[in-house]
Formats: sequence, C-alpha cells, structure tokens
Amino acid sequence: MPDTAVIVLLVVVSVAAASCAMILSQWLLRRRGAASAQQFWQALDMPRRYVFREGYLISDPDEDECFIADPEDRAAAWVGLVEGLTPLNEGIPDAMQELRHRGEGFVLIGYLGSDAISVAGRTEGETLCITVATAQEGKARQAIHKGSLDGLQAELKGLRAALDFLPVPMWREGPDAQITWANAAYFRLVRRSTELDGPLVWPIRRLFADQLDPPPDPGSFRRCQLDIPDQQDPSWYDVSMTPEEDGGTLYAARSIDRLVAAETGLRNFVQTLSKTFAHLPIGLAIFDKRRELVLFNPALLTLSTLDPEWLSSRPSLFAFLDQLRERQRMPEPKNYKAWRASLSRLEQAAQDGSYQELWTLPTGQTYRVIGRPHPDGAVAFMFEDISSEVSLTRQFRADLDLYQAVLDEGEAALAVFSKDGQLILSNDAYARLWGTDPREMLGTMGLVEATRQWQEATRPAPVWGDIRAFASQEAERAAWSDDIVMADGRALECRVAPLKGGAMMVSFVRLSKTTEKLERLREVAGGQD
Repeated sequence: MPDTAVIVLLVVVSVAAASCAMILSQWLLRRRGAASAQQFWQALDMPRRYVFREGYLISDPDEDECFIADPEDRAAAWVGLVEGLTPLNEGIPDAMQELRHRGEGFVLIGYLGSDAISVAGRTEGETLCITVATAQEGKARQAIHKGSLDGLQAELKGLRAALDFLPVPMWREGPDAQITWANAAYFRLVRRSTELDGPLVWPIRRLFADQLDPPPDPGSFRRCQLDIPDQQDPSWYDVSMTPEEDGGTLYAARSIDRLVAAETGLRNFVQTLSKTFAHLPIGLAIFDKRRELVLFNPALLTLSTLDPEWLSSRPSLFAFLDQLRERQRMPEPKNYKAWRASLSRLEQAAQDGSYQELWTLPTGQTYRVIGRPHPDGAVAFMFEDISSEVSLTRQFRADLDLYQAVLDEGEAALAVFSKDGQLILSNDAYARLWGTDPREMLGTMGLVEATRQWQEATRPAPVWGDIRAFASQEAERAAWSDDIVMADGRALECRVAPLKGGAMMVSFVRLSKTTEKLERLREVAGGQD
C-alpha cells in the first residue's frame, strides 16, 4: 500500500508539471506568433536587448519576439515589455520604474517552468537597456547559486538605501560626461533647481556642468554655486571627485551654505571695522594667529610710510617690523641681532597684553606703540604719533623749571597748598628757613604737618590756627598777614593769600629787610618807653 501511494503521488505531480509547462508554452506561443516553443528556448540562449530612449524603443525587435505583444508599436513598447516580463518575476514593474525615473540598474531572476531567466536593466548614456537571457550555465556563462545571488541583491539594495539616506548629493558620470547613476539627494536637488513636478527623464541634468569643467583634482574641492528658485540666495557646495577604473567619475557635493554665510558675515564685519578704523588717527595693524597682517587702516600708511600694495600682500610680523626699521619708523637698535631676538619677546608681550613703548624716531618724532591680544591668537598693534604731546610736555616741564628757578632766586620763603591741604610747591628759601626741603621728601606734606613744624620752630602765636581755619574756608577769602618770631629771635612777616581753585600761598619774609616794618617796630618800641 505505501508503494502504491507513492506511485500515485508521483503521477499526480508529473501530470501537474506537464500541464503547467503546456499552459506556459501555449501562452508564449500566443505572445510570439507562429514560432515554435523549441525555437523560443533556443533563441533565449542568446541575450535579447531592448534599447529605449525617453520611453521609445529604438532597437529592432527580433523576428521571434515573444515578450512584446506588438513590437511595431514602438511608443507603447515599454509598457508592453513590462507586461510581458511581469509573469517571470513580480518585482520587474517596480525595478523598471526605478530604472526609468532614477537610473537604478537591476538584475532579477524569473522562471519559465524550471528554467531560470535573467532580466537586467541599466543606463547607457541617454538610453535605457533591458536585457533578457537564460540564467542556465552555457559556454560564455557561469551558473550562480540562487542563495548567493539573493544575498548580493540584498546587499546591493542595502547599499542603495544607504546612499539614498545620505544628505550629500552623489552621482556618477561615464566617459562621455553623461550621468549614469545618482542618489536620492541628487534627484531632490534636481527637482528643486528645475521646479519639476513630473517624473525625471534620462539623461539626468548635470547641475554643475560648467563649474566642473575641468573637474577638480582627486582629493581636492571645487566650490560651486547653484541657483534655487525657491530661495533668494544661491546654494553653495564643495564638490569632490574620484576617478573609476572604467573611465567614469564619481562626484559628491557637500553643502557649505552655513560656511559661506559665516564667511560673508565675517567679511562684512571686517569691512565695517575697516570703515570705522578709517577715520582714526591711530595706526592699526592686526596680525592673525599665523602672524600675518590681515587688517590695517589708512592711518598706518601715513605713520609707517609703507606701500599699501605691500601691506595688502599679508606680510608677516617680522617682515613688517623690518620694513619699519628700513623706513626709519622705529628706533635704530644698537645691536641688530639682539633686536631681532627681542622681537619674539615683543610678540609674547603683545600676546599677553603688556606691551607698551615709546619709540623715539631718528626723525625726531615720537610714537606710542601698544600691543594687545585678540581672540583666536591674533595680535593688534596700535601706533600713535605723540610728537606734539611730547613736545608740549617738554615745553611745560621747561616752563616749570623756569618758574621754579625764578622762585628760588627770591628771598621770601614760599609754600603753596592745594585745595585739599597738600603742599605742592616750595622754594630754596623755604628749605633754608625751616631746615627741610619738601621737594626731597618721599611723600607729600600736608598743611597740618607743615603748621606743626612751623609752630615748633617759633615762639607761641595764634597765627597757625588762623592759617588752618583760612584753608578750610571756601568763600570770601582775602589776603592777610601777621608777624611771628623765630625761636632764635628773628622776626618774620607771615603772609597768607588765596589762589585759584581753592589753593593758598603762605610766604615768610624777614622784617629786617622791610623798611616799613622796621619803622613800625621802632614806633612800638618808643611807645613802650
């Protein structure tokens, strides 16, 4: 009984297989016309190629054509071929649609009974090519294990998904400079740049054609721009390439809109600074972290007398200082080698924000030079011509020396106090009278300290309290005088006079030198007799 059941089962399977083969053969015969099935199987041993351009069949169909119902209708041949190949593999319609819209090639295996049929699609320049051939082992072919083929197709699908996931547009160009493949980001960019709503038509537009002729060197970048209708400013990309062994070229375009916006903002900021610094009388020179001149203003040209073209060539800090020395715009060093060695200390001091010097030039001018650190390792030097200020200071000091000499020649001992009671001026007669010279003291002398010193060197008198009270008054002050007597018996006239700004002057004159005081003293002495 078991043997009988097995025999019956084998018969049923054989009948079913024969029926399927007969049905499929009849279907193929209806598709191909009068050619026999045996001729069809023999013909499939040679690959069949269907070449389309923009959906139109441009290749000549074979005499025994079996996959296109009406090969004479070349405009509808693409749709007919999809219908004819779909029974072989259900994935053929989607694969052919991706090939037509995005240029993605494919290889699918279908079956006619137990015979494997290979269906492959790819782009060739401006055309799409569909190849149908038997997948059985032949003289010019090798059999491929189905599991291995499925693994390769799964890997290919995963790689395509990964490339489509990337936001970086990528595309491949053949030796004829026509695009043969592109990822989803490139297709999206094509649609944005052309405002295309319908399906893309091969050959796909080369977005950076003019800007990549000639192409950049391998490993380098070419900055390209692309006008996008839905945005005001163009988009910027860094395009790189790598050659392939078959003569093709693989390109990738990285968006750098943020980088370009940052560079534009920095350039506008520098221009704003340049316009601001253009009206400053102080020369400004900014060196970046590589110590190259990146910014200067017109005042620097006047102070340094350097050529503006040379300054625009971004000279180094050392070259800049060398040129200043040659133009006698800095002090001439006694030892040039030591001076060159000091430049590193100058740079370090400027970087730390502690460099400030006065340069006395051979021409007699005086520059104040200040070094200040800037962000990102930059250093700024400021040059200010203070020749008039130095000249005025020197003249002022000369005038002070002259006035001091005049005061020192007088016989009256003078002391001038400021509004806050500090001794700010005295003469030689004061030092001889009181035995101390406030000009040689480390600190300043106040009015209280001075009157205490005077009081200790004289006989008791109320004048010292009056002087301190006079100094504290702010209004209605008038000059007054009183007589004092030194401890050794010398008679003096103490005169107090107000000065501008709340200051006051105290002078001491010996009465023996004043005729009127002598006569008054005689009168006083005679009255006492």
